[in-house]
Amino acid sequence: MTSGLSGCMGLIQARESLEGMRGEPYNQPYADKIAMTHTFQTGSVLELVEEYSNSTSFSIDESVQRIEIYFKVTISLSDTFACLEQAPTRYVRPTVTTASGAILWSEDVCEDVSPTTYDFEPADFDSLGDFTLDVKARGFGETTAGLFQDDFIIIINVYHECRQYPQEPPCDK
Repeated sequence: MTSGLSGCMGLIQARESLEGMRGEPYNQPYADKIAMTHTFQTGSVLELVEEYSNSTSFSIDESVQRIEIYFKVTISLSDTFACLEQAPTRYVRPTVTTASGAILWSEDVCEDVSPTTYDFEPADFDSLGDFTLDVKARGFGETTAGLFQDDFIIIINVYHECRQYPQEPPCDK
């Protein structure tokens, strides 16, 4: 009866009725993916001494539930020829730095690394903001037959959670 009345009281009742029909909000998890991969292809002797370097940043806010880092390295014949610890000629050195400059994750490898996953919870971060993935690497890749090629894969999944309301666009878009 009050929705039929004119004025503010009718609008309030109509709004409450529409809100009741909309449905309950729910928490919606989603992930942002940051990937960095590289396969070495050595065309000249000069490229053997050049260092590959790349960097990317990603944002961490209060909606982040966890960070997962997938890491895999293939260094051809590393099981036959040991690393030279004093002067590594082939290596992969990734580092994830928090917004405050602290190191969240770092590796320094000169041999194969089987697929490995690292998990970090919000308690592991000392700050929110822009985190940075830096990679320095050196490798070999023969391009004639493609039999010996060093490579690495780093995938960072940043898992968020947001409040999703029915009949609204997904909150991860």
